[in-house]
Amino acid sequence: MREFENRINTMVEKASSLDEALGATAATARSEGGEVRVTVGVGGALQEIHLNSKAQTLSPRALAAMIKETYDEAAVQAGDASARALSDVFGEDSEIVQQVRANRPPEE
Repeated sequence: MREFENRINTMVEKASSLDEALGATAATARSEGGEVRVTVGVGGALQEIHLNSKAQTLSPRALAAMIKETYDEAAVQAGDASARALSDVFGEDSEIVQQVRANRPPEE
């Protein structure tokens, strides 16, 4: 019974650590000229898009492409941060960390 309680306590501690670590994994990317700033959270969740006044000079097509490119960059950064957080809690060789790293989008 004592061993079971220890395992449960360990799992609760890991869950708490993971919650804190994943809460800090949002990433923000900026376009090269600073027209677009995008913040992405866990799982690629879009948290914020900010367009500065220079964005108004772009065509809709160019602005859309810039937003997507900036989002993609922030999503990769957030995914890497999530993988590091999972690794800190479960270990680099854990199955969940390996799955997250295997599903990372390729860099362009």
